[in-house]
Amino acid sequence: MFIVRWIRGLLSLPILWLGLLALYFNQPASIPLLGAAWAVGGDAEVGRSALAATRRFKGRAEALAKARAWLERDPHPHFAATAGLLSLEAGRLDEAKAFLARGRELGDDPMGRLDWLEYAIAGISGGSVAVARQFEARRDLPADLSRAVLQELMFDDLLNGRFDEAKLRAERLLDVDEFAPAEIAMGALAQRAGDEAGAKRHYARAALKLTPAQISYLAFIGYLAIGARAQAEESLAKLRGQDEALALRAEGILKSRESPHDGGTDAALSAGPAGGDHGA
Repeated sequence: MFIVRWIRGLLSLPILWLGLLALYFNQPASIPLLGAAWAVGGDAEVGRSALAATRRFKGRAEALAKARAWLERDPHPHFAATAGLLSLEAGRLDEAKAFLARGRELGDDPMGRLDWLEYAIAGISGGSVAVARQFEARRDLPADLSRAVLQELMFDDLLNGRFDEAKLRAERLLDVDEFAPAEIAMGALAQRAGDEAGAKRHYARAALKLTPAQISYLAFIGYLAIGARAQAEESLAKLRGQDEALALRAEGILKSRESPHDGGTDAALSAGPAGGDHGA
């Protein structure tokens, strides 16, 4: 069986290279080429790449239909995760949950896309912080999801007054990479400590890597967390003119903090800016 898979993989290589080349040059021809490479080689990750190309050039509906068909043809966690993420993108939460359950039934997903799907579902369902806390202790998460989890918990700590914990998480993120959201958190903490010059340096470094809307959104969270209400409202006003979806999310955070019945803030803080590319 191993020899058969090896031969199939070898035969698929020329088609795969052509498909990847077409994808690199942003050509729709990548779709049939990558699909053929998957059909010949049987590598589910190649199939996922074909679905990603379909999503890019043909749209979500066609990619989701193809993911469903391929999941039936070759039941694999990759295809279940991709179908689930596409369903979630289409606003079909129950369908995404069904694909998550199906994917878990199918076994191990070494690429971590089922974990991304679970985390994304939790973000929409209002339980992303709880899932992030479950995921934090794991050492098998993909790097982008691990960063998203740390970012989620860092801003949750910040918003709930756990400033020492927020700083430790920010420093951990910055030890690995120049992670802009962590710079925003460090800037807010520097401002809280009265270090205005340090705060400006952190915000300036973040501005090199984030869009204006992302800066406004994350700065809003930082200002709100340290009680700089006027600056938080200024950032929110900017955000309303930059990104309506992020502005609504920011307003949700504000309302949750103002609610007398609220026990904390769970805002899926990594599902937006700099949260990683976990789609099809």
